[in-house]
Amino acid sequence: ICAGAPPVLKDKLNLKMSSEYKFLNQSGCLKISGVDDAHNFIKLVDAFDTLGIPRQDRENVFELLAAVLWLGNVSFAVTDEEHVEPVADEASRSAARLMGCKMDDLMMVLSTNRTHNTTETLTLQQATDKRNALANFVYESLFNWLIEEVNASLKGDGQHTQHTISILDTCGFESLQKNSFQQLLINYADERLQQHFVCHLCKLEQEV
Repeated sequence: ICAGAPPVLKDKLNLKMSSEYKFLNQSGCLKISGVDDAHNFIKLVDAFDTLGIPRQDRENVFELLAAVLWLGNVSFAVTDEEHVEPVADEASRSAARLMGCKMDDLMMVLSTNRTHNTTETLTLQQATDKRNALANFVYESLFNWLIEEVNASLKGDGQHTQHTISILDTCGFESLQKNSFQQLLINYADERLQQHFVCHLCKLEQEV
């Protein structure tokens, strides 16, 4: 979307170059040899047309994708006793606008934790984790919605349901500077899936 969105859409989403988004530039690989991201975006829009996804829905998809990118750029200022508050800058303003909420509400959600009648201010690490969790939730919800739309479009009249193609979307192997329990779960799941695929393929080869 950063490479192929037309100028009007980029202005609407306030999109920058992919290198300016933390969720995209951490790997250090922004361009894959032989892959034309701009052309792929055009193919994506054509696919939306083929699947019958309405124009307003696809615009909402692009808005949420841009919101996720901007969420990754939301930064925090440390106040007293290592507690933080989000910085009111371009990232927080853009993320809030694209998600359809007030910036003050977004800043409150990212920097505090409400339990019953009390409000606790988060530390920098807690706020960062909450920001990332919100971005993951938005992206996951969007992905699940798209899968439902694709399935509904491909289902047709429902007369031919004997054969299916399943798509598994999962995190890749993660090795960060500071790994947590989340990385353990992700990497363990990846290893078990790899083991399942290898065993299944070997069994099929033996049967052939």
